[in-house]
Amino acid sequence: MRNPRRARLILTLLLLSSFTLITLDYRSGALGGVRRAASTVFGPIEDGIDDVVHPIGSWFSSLGHLGSYKHENEQLHRKVAQLQTELRLTATERNEYLQEQKLLHLAGLGQYTSVAARVTAYGAAFGFESTVAIDRGTDNGITKNETVISGAGLVGRVVEVGPTTATVQLANDSAFTAGGRLSTGTLAVGEVSGNGRGKQMGLTLLDNTVRLAVGQSLVTFASGPGGPFVPEVPIGRITHVAPASGQLAQTASVAPFVNFGSLDVVAVVVAAPKTIKHDSLLPASPTPAPTVTVTVTASPGAHPTPGGPQTSPASSSTATATPTTRATTSP
Repeated sequence: MRNPRRARLILTLLLLSSFTLITLDYRSGALGGVRRAASTVFGPIEDGIDDVVHPIGSWFSSLGHLGSYKHENEQLHRKVAQLQTELRLTATERNEYLQEQKLLHLAGLGQYTSVAARVTAYGAAFGFESTVAIDRGTDNGITKNETVISGAGLVGRVVEVGPTTATVQLANDSAFTAGGRLSTGTLAVGEVSGNGRGKQMGLTLLDNTVRLAVGQSLVTFASGPGGPFVPEVPIGRITHVAPASGQLAQTASVAPFVNFGSLDVVAVVVAAPKTIKHDSLLPASPTPAPTVTVTVTASPGAHPTPGGPQTSPASSSTATATPTTRATTSP
């Protein structure tokens, strides 16, 4: 059995030696070389042990933070969902604003007195297969058989009305008909009809002496006193003309300006001026691109080149480009 006094004496001597060495190193730096040598020998071993132990320690430390990580992840998911919702709402509001601006522009140009309304439902009602419900009615001055428009053109007509709501027969309904006029100088009148839920409408032109052409636009022809349609509302453009084949009436397919599947803000025309300038409400047609015509002019003193084509004095050795615009009609 070892002597306890001897052990305490040795421990005391070691502590005193340590304090002495620390004091000497602090005051004079005499042991710097020894410390650097020890660091050179034992440093790689210490770094290796730290590389092994540190990831394990970090993993055990992260176990205590799993709850907070999960909470932060849930918060991020909620924030992303909120931002996506705000983005969708912003896009919807922007679309509504554009529709309202176009509607105000069309109604203003036509000097129509109108009641703005919002489409609240699609469906089939009152014997018609293509109708929408709007959130305005007799309390707002709306009556039956009035023209309904959007910023793009003709939407349909009011077929039923209550105090605060109304039902609109869409212009693409198979039972829909309206008087239409060509936007050309002929002012020929025909009948425009719906084609069910299809994207095309039909045109029947009674005057077979007037030739229809792809790209011609149509506007509404006034129905007369008490009729459902006011004049000059844009309807659509002709996309296909059926062969005449000896028929008395000409027929054509018409692409409506209005997208009936995405209606939102519309207006019911409750009064219209007696006269509206023809074609003043039609959307602008695309401007045709100018074509370049190369004009060849004579060059005095032109001589043939050896081995090349023979050039007469009337031929040209210079060319000038003259831009010209060809009038075309886009459908």
